[in-house]
Amino acid sequence: MAGNKKRFVRSRTNRLVGGVLGGIAEYFGWNANLLRIIYVLVSLALPTHGVLGLLLYVIVMSFMPLDDSRPAGPNIGDLFRNGGSSESQDTGRKVIHDVTEQDVKDQHKDGE
Repeated sequence: MAGNKKRFVRSRTNRLVGGVLGGIAEYFGWNANLLRIIYVLVSLALPTHGVLGLLLYVIVMSFMPLDDSRPAGPNIGDLFRNGGSSESQDTGRKVIHDVTEQDVKDQHKDGE
């Protein structure tokens, strides 16, 4: 039963920036998108709260551990890591090697 214990961690799968709000939503069983909207609205309610909200998010992201119980899924940040390599990360896609491309227009012209 120790493996099923809830942990307060950043989410690897339910994340837009750092996974902080996704992790909080998963921990409490809330809707992550609704939590994100509420967080942005509260942060932007007053001019000084925007800076405070961003600072609080960065601090929590720095100290909240990343979820290591599940493998990482593809996310937007993966597009910019590793120099844009196109290696398969178990996403269900096949990687084809040693393929040459040919222009289909030159070989088959319709109507001629």
